[in-house]
Amino acid sequence: MRVAYAGVAHSHPFVDAANLRARGATPVGVWDEDDPRRRREFAARFDAPEFARLDELLARSPDVVVATPRTPRAADVALACARTGVPVFFNKTVVADDAGLARWRALPPAPRFTSSVLRFAPALEAFAADLEGHRPRAVELHAQHDIAAFLEGDRRWQDDPAGAGGTLVNIGVHAWEMLDVLLPGVTVDVLSAARVVGDAPTTSELLATVHARIDAVAVTATVSGVGGADRYGVRVWTDEGIRELVLPDDLDGLGYGGAADAVVQLARGVVAVDAARTAAVYRNTIAAARAARDGAS
Repeated sequence: MRVAYAGVAHSHPFVDAANLRARGATPVGVWDEDDPRRRREFAARFDAPEFARLDELLARSPDVVVATPRTPRAADVALACARTGVPVFFNKTVVADDAGLARWRALPPAPRFTSSVLRFAPALEAFAADLEGHRPRAVELHAQHDIAAFLEGDRRWQDDPAGAGGTLVNIGVHAWEMLDVLLPGVTVDVLSAARVVGDAPTTSELLATVHARIDAVAVTATVSGVGGADRYGVRVWTDEGIRELVLPDDLDGLGYGGAADAVVQLARGVVAVDAARTAAVYRNTIAAARAARDGAS
């Protein structure tokens, strides 16, 4: 399997490339228009030829593309892949606001999908399977990832609401992706939200809590970028009791291995996440961010 890497804007494609190499894949090349240093680092680590232009990379006839461009470029990369006919998986985030989501949804149909790696976390998949047949009354989501690295140098675009969407989108998408695993395709009605900017030099926020509903189901999401270890967790109240999960803080436990398996299947024509569910995840993510930033109550 020949894999092209269209953008290496953050850490995920480095993990993807290692996992795909372990599954027998060969990198045909790497392109990144915004960060030549990271492109060179990736090329050296994985013995991948560098390309200055995306069309030159796609001309190498890859079987599949792993795309991780900076968020404002995602739709352009998707369109280029669609015109070439090559399947493509996008690491998060692909949109940061309503206009970006509208453009993404207007793309021509093609074999592509995007997802947080958490969708493929084995423990989350098992948790969702165990929940079947039980009526949820309330759901609590927690996504924590230290944003300190996003506040320095060439990674500040991830903290920018106009870049990767800032904390509430860049990290928040993980929370809403977990919700979609538990309750597929739902759109929440945001009732209230509050954010804390804190003392960090962020252009977005340090953390926020969002209260929402899905019909009669109460949903609370806390998205945080405080210092310390990552933590991704869910708690669900049912008539039979409370069920809780905190994902293991290791690469396979967070779903990277499952994401690599999904890329292998994508090269064979199997699309892991349909467009409607992606749209639901990003609608919820963007609505939560907007409510918190507008001080909705």
